[in-house]
Parts: sequence; C-alpha cells; structure tokens
Amino acid sequence: MRMRGLVALIAGTTLIANILLGVAWTLAVGAGIAVFVVGEFTGRLVSVHPIALPVAPLGGGHPLSRREVEVAVLIAQGLTSKEVGRKLFIERGTVDTHVQHIYNKLQIESRPQLAVWLVDHGLLERSIPPN
Repeated sequence: MRMRGLVALIAGTTLIANILLGVAWTLAVGAGIAVFVVGEFTGRLVSVHPIALPVAPLGGGHPLSRREVEVAVLIAQGLTSKEVGRKLFIERGTVDTHVQHIYNKLQIESRPQLAVWLVDHGLLERSIPPN
C-alpha cells in the first residue's frame, strides 16, 4: 500500500510541476496519469523486497568483501549468475567477475566448494533435505 501512495504522490507532483512550468493543463494531466499508470504497473511487475542475506562480520576474518559474501551466498543457494544479478541489481558480467574473484581468493574451483566454505565459516546455514 505504501508503494501506491508514493506513486500517487509522484504523479501529483508531476502534474503540479507541469502546470507551474506553463504546460497546457491537458498535457500536465496526461503526464500525471502516465506517471501513475507506469508506476502502478511497474510496482506490480517488479516486486522489490529487501534481500535477507547474512552479512560478513566487520573485520571479517576472511578475505571476502561484503558484496562478495552477498554474491557467494546466493550462488551457494543455487541461483544462476543471471538470477543473482537480478536480485542484487547488477549485471550478469559483474556477478561472474565477483565469482571469479571469490574463487581466486578462496582457491576453489566450483560452486559446491563455495557452499562448503561458506558453511565452514558460518556465512551459510547447512540445510538438511526433508525425508
């Protein structure tokens, strides 16, 4: 519900700004409606929720940066580079670069090895499949 209110506020501000700038009122109203409609559809198509990720402790005790931990955890949870990019709002190539840096820093070569390393360092909970 907060998103709808924010979209309405932005649409109203667009309308008022256009009127103050001397734009014809029909165009100003059209711009306000367009902003509202696009905002509504975007809010429904793209669900934006905070990502709950374990955060590397300050001081770390390991060679990974905070962003590398975020990428590593998502990779270890089975997400593809493309899916990680979508969740973190970064390009797939950037994810692949992070993964390569992670592998180099940890001297590992695979996603399963990464998952084991994260569990061993308390950055990922071990999951037990249900019976």
